Amino acid sequence: MGDMPTGQEAFAVWEVEAGDRGACGVTDNRATAQREMVRALESFPRGRGRVRLAWPAPGLVYRYGETLVTAHRYGRVFVSVRGDAWEAGPPWTC
Repeated sequence: MGDMPTGQEAFAVWEVEAGDRGACGVTDNRATAQREMVRALESFPRGRGRVRLAWPAPGLVYRYGETLVTAHRYGRVFVSVRGDAWEAGPPWTC
């Protein structure tokens, strides 16, 4: 991520998609972002979530960096992995 801002602290942005519903948030604490993402994902019977690093950019948007953790939920099955598994996901989403 060589083009990410230097000297500027990253935020942790979390998001959950669950069909046509979802949730998201921003915090300055990575552990808090992961807890909030898991809590939101647990409120849906199935879906996916992730926590990414982000830096403010002009126009009320973020420049996104590394995905720290990805989680998928299907009923009682909950899978969480370090890094980016947003697109690939677990076998049941293929």
